[in-house]
Amino acid sequence: MAILTMVWAVQISPTATASSSPAPAPSIEVRGRMVCLDSADRGQDCGAPPHRFALEDRDGHLRRFLAGDALVGIFEDPRVRERDLLVRGREAAGGAVEIIKVYSVKDGKLHDLHYFCDVCHIAAYVPGRCPCCGREMELREIPLP
Repeated sequence: MAILTMVWAVQISPTATASSSPAPAPSIEVRGRMVCLDSADRGQDCGAPPHRFALEDRDGHLRRFLAGDALVGIFEDPRVRERDLLVRGREAAGGAVEIIKVYSVKDGKLHDLHYFCDVCHIAAYVPGRCPCCGREMELREIPLP
């Protein structure tokens, strides 16, 4: 039996590899406590959802999150809102933060925050039910090395 091998030659022009879109903003880190916002962007009690969230830093400055950012859902969990947090993200339009990752800080050490289903071994970054078995996913807080 003969094996047929095909070789494709592709010529790429120098301009084809250059991206026309701007480079993503550099990542930033913001540390503080989570607060719920009212319609005037003032801190308020976190009553019934839906919520709007901001991170209040140690100087009292509020950092809002990008509207529509799916990772903001982690703050619906009151256990997460109670923690000292470090949010790694990107500066977006209007000074909002687009979330890359949320960590808790305990005794000066970073901890990975995520939700996990022990049955299906599925991890997620927002609370809810496992997409496989439907059980409530467990909040995990794992110290980083």
